[in-house]
Amino acid sequence: MVLEVKRPRPMWEILFSTHHTDVGLLYLIFSITAFIMGGALAMSIRTELFLPGQQLFADSNTFHRVFTVHGTDMLFLWVMPLASAFGNYLIPIMVRYQDMAWPKLNAVAFWMVPVGAALIWMGWADVTWNAYPPYSIIRAPGPAAEMWIFGLKILGISSVLGGVNFVVTILKMKHPDLPLMKTPLFVWAQLVTSLMLIVSMPTFAASLIMLYTDRLGVSGFFNPAMGGDPIAYQHLFWFTFHPEVYVFLIPAVGMLYEMIPKFSRKPIYSYASGVIAFVMLAIVGFASWAHHMYATGMNFSEKTVFMVGTLAAVPASAMHVFNWLATMWGGRVKFAAPMAFTIGGIILFFGAGAGGIVNTAMPLDFLTHDSYWVVGHMHLFLMGLITFAFIGFIYYMFPFITGRTYSEKAAMVQFWMMFIGVILIFFTQHLLGLYGQPRRTFDYVPVPPLIMMNQISTFGAWITGSAAALFVANLVYSVGWGKPADMKDPFHIGEQYYDYRRKEPHH
Repeated sequence: MVLEVKRPRPMWEILFSTHHTDVGLLYLIFSITAFIMGGALAMSIRTELFLPGQQLFADSNTFHRVFTVHGTDMLFLWVMPLASAFGNYLIPIMVRYQDMAWPKLNAVAFWMVPVGAALIWMGWADVTWNAYPPYSIIRAPGPAAEMWIFGLKILGISSVLGGVNFVVTILKMKHPDLPLMKTPLFVWAQLVTSLMLIVSMPTFAASLIMLYTDRLGVSGFFNPAMGGDPIAYQHLFWFTFHPEVYVFLIPAVGMLYEMIPKFSRKPIYSYASGVIAFVMLAIVGFASWAHHMYATGMNFSEKTVFMVGTLAAVPASAMHVFNWLATMWGGRVKFAAPMAFTIGGIILFFGAGAGGIVNTAMPLDFLTHDSYWVVGHMHLFLMGLITFAFIGFIYYMFPFITGRTYSEKAAMVQFWMMFIGVILIFFTQHLLGLYGQPRRTFDYVPVPPLIMMNQISTFGAWITGSAAALFVANLVYSVGWGKPADMKDPFHIGEQYYDYRRKEPHH
């Protein structure tokens, strides 16, 4: 892949552009900024929990405000915009079209994101990223909660607009000589993700409107005092946000499908199974939302249905992992930074998946529900596979976007710091959950095992935070002063491999 490198342009030209590469660059800069801001809040949370009692925050309410903005920022301002960044940058190139289907709509979808972000960061709501009633409709202080609701509303509309644009671009604007089954698997990842967003997001939009009218007192959808049902909100919320887990995951999987064959000097082991696994994950995502709700009083039959639906995600995920390992097997793997982050992410994915199987089984889920086990499990996905894949892909695309090379030594130091740090944080949090520490708490029981494990987790957070600072420093320095890249082979892989889909040697 060779992208045209233009002369430097003034910032205003990029800001007001509707070209897909410029919009992708704006998404990329915004998402990395949000990653650092949300990560700083995570550092403060872990520092507060280094010892029992009050350490950093004035009171528990301040803790919950920081906690809410951290979670909302990392999910909706880091993970989703980063996937949109590379989707915008690469999808038109991969389907051989000049731009996205609707370039102006594409720019509008991006500029809605900073507006939603501003409402979230200015409001400092304390409802957590779930905003469960009845607290969120009866006691959560305003206008912070209202700003959170409208911020999420704007981000949701942006996601749907972007998703429609991706679907139309892929299905209707691709070159007529390019069958869908010969497009890169990254295209399939974006297509499946966009379809899931279009189907799931309206449900959350409706629940936000009901949440808002309940807060105004003009309705009682989720207010028990008015005959409402708080559990109904959970069904609406998780019908959107369990598929959303795969909306976070699938773009990262698509990025791995771009990097692994390249650095293994082999074509992907099985293209068709990758497509099938994407479709299976999309279907399973909508068939297992209520496994988040085993403790809400559903009857046994309902729980069993969702338990079986959740287990169906295991073979689909395993198909991807097998595909990656089979591609690397027998290949001449080059362990540059993108490949290091790829392999590290796969290793952490195993840990996250094993914890998820425990949560699938009802008796074990009751033991770990709302404990730090769930925090560790969720973050091993988000900071393990997803963030590792994203950072690896940023390094992979860096020479193509900037025409310069990054510092490989700094990138590898960052990788080992992040890999060790993430293991210390989130594997330890699994143990904290087994010891009974509840999630979303400002304080904890001052007993030696909990104190020691919280301190190990906090040390891991400080290591990971230092790695993130090194990441940004590497990018900023390399953009301005990095060595010019060899645009035909920036990673010096130097081998052609036979691309069986195009039936031609592929660089």
